[in-house]
Amino acid sequence: MPCPFFEPQHVARQPKHPKARLPLLDEYHGVCHANEDVVEIPETARFRFCNHGYSQGECGHRPKPDAASCLRFELLGRSSGYLELLYLEEQNHVPVRWQKVIFRITESALEPEPEDVCARAQMQAFCKSYLARFPE
Repeated sequence: MPCPFFEPQHVARQPKHPKARLPLLDEYHGVCHANEDVVEIPETARFRFCNHGYSQGECGHRPKPDAASCLRFELLGRSSGYLELLYLEEQNHVPVRWQKVIFRITESALEPEPEDVCARAQMQAFCKSYLARFPE
């Protein structure tokens, strides 16, 4: 359940908790889109606030309380050519939007491709981490 304003860019070189169970499977470093200015995330906030959701009231970057709380991804199926995901957006622990998305493995492409840069980056990060851990 990463923060919906977190754009993961690469797996963290030195993860804070290397054996932790994380929503994107690996701990990612990236940038924050919570405000008008996109900012690089400090290492001290990355694990607790960005790689996990529900940081309202704790993270200083979070916008108004009615914004989405977190994003979830569930693997629904797998074939040799694609992963099928269920993408959920939650607000206060309640799903408010959901959609099935296909990740085409060879092209590293999502169908449909989400407009939101953070959701798109998180789905791709989840899929790439999944395939690295479970190559087939």
